[in-house]
Amino acid sequence: MTEILALDIGYGYTKALTPRGHPVVIPSLVGPAELIRYESDIITENGHGIALEVDGRSLFVGDYAELQSASVAQTLDVTRTGSLEQKALFYAVASALIPTNTQEVAVVTGLPVGDYDDRNKETLRRMLTGRHEVRRQGKRPRTFTVTGTYIIPQAMGSLFALILDRRGKLVDSDLAAGRVGIVDIGTLTTNYVLVDRLRYVEVGSDSITSGMGELLQKVAKDLKREYGLDWAMQLRKVDLAVQRREVEVYGDRINISGLVAPHLEALADTLISKARTLWGSGVELKAIVLTGGGSLEMAPFFRRVYPHLRPLPVDPQMANVVGYLRAGLRRFGGTE
Repeated sequence: MTEILALDIGYGYTKALTPRGHPVVIPSLVGPAELIRYESDIITENGHGIALEVDGRSLFVGDYAELQSASVAQTLDVTRTGSLEQKALFYAVASALIPTNTQEVAVVTGLPVGDYDDRNKETLRRMLTGRHEVRRQGKRPRTFTVTGTYIIPQAMGSLFALILDRRGKLVDSDLAAGRVGIVDIGTLTTNYVLVDRLRYVEVGSDSITSGMGELLQKVAKDLKREYGLDWAMQLRKVDLAVQRREVEVYGDRINISGLVAPHLEALADTLISKARTLWGSGVELKAIVLTGGGSLEMAPFFRRVYPHLRPLPVDPQMANVVGYLRAGLRRFGGTE
């Protein structure tokens, strides 16, 4: 039986899901493996992480890379379609989710709207398709063959999460028959997808290089100026600080809501301006779907302009990968 692997490799986080397990979420960080000479046994999770071999190179992935690697790749300015880092992230989540007895795998994944062309689709398909042997530290080697791929515009996953159920069956024919705008707010990019009766509309879709990473970089500058926290190269720390609206300085917790608010407003203005350019007031759209890691922060701003925002049935950060899985079940699982 073919296993379906839903895979969402983002600039901030990589998410993956299969029909039988809990989702795997790791930071999209990859670095060279280092020799670790000492690991304490006092804290049980100390030393845990993902270390694996890709194309003959030993690599740390996710939290392990951030903690232990001398240099870490978290590309924020160029796409990584088909790169060693992308393959490492694929191997890391596949080795965590695909059962050892699985022989064949179908992968459902997406590309940003700006990168969704024949060249990038073929590059990604070549990387995914074929026989893979994953050598991961602390686990038996996993061998599997990817026999099928389904590559869609990233934001479409969230629409599939809305209109398909857990078996891939269509459950919202009204929304599926309508005209829907999707805004997918990621770390580096924000994707805008216009769909008419499930048909991708090219002229109403686009991608811009503005996302939560832009906000985090600005907040990082303010944190250094105000509190001496030099986190410009540690945006994951900044992300957590923004989520919590606080930082710790000399052991004291400091509220940074006032520092974050202007940057949120500025980013919202940029993102809404692009939506207006593509869709105007949205009066002809049945719904607008806001998804991605930045959607929770941006939702209050978007709702002022687009009151018909459609809430997602799952965590917006996981909506694309959930939709990929449901679309995969429909495509590869024989769901009518």
